[in-house]
Amino acid sequence: MNLSRREARALTEIERMLRRQDRAFARSMDALNAVRPVRAGHRFACRVSRREFFYLALATLTLAVIPPVLIVALSGPPCGARSAGPATPMAAAPGTPDRPQRLPGCPP
Repeated sequence: MNLSRREARALTEIERMLRRQDRAFARSMDALNAVRPVRAGHRFACRVSRREFFYLALATLTLAVIPPVLIVALSGPPCGARSAGPATPMAAAPGTPDRPQRLPGCPP
């Protein structure tokens, strides 16, 4: 966030007054700022290690691949498909109607 010149001047003046009035506070703030210097534009940026990046990529790939695989693996054949049978038609037993098998979950 860029400040106007007037705002920057006002903040600088406030900082000078605080430093003059409370030396202990100024020293503690200087100590905090010296621990980790602020890089331009990266004040609140967090660092991500290679291990964390690897685990994040692995989790993303896992969540992207497993659901489609489960859907394909657990989905049954479409209702119009017939179960695989012998290549040559067999004669039905006497007294049995000759009709295709109904798949479970399909309308009659």
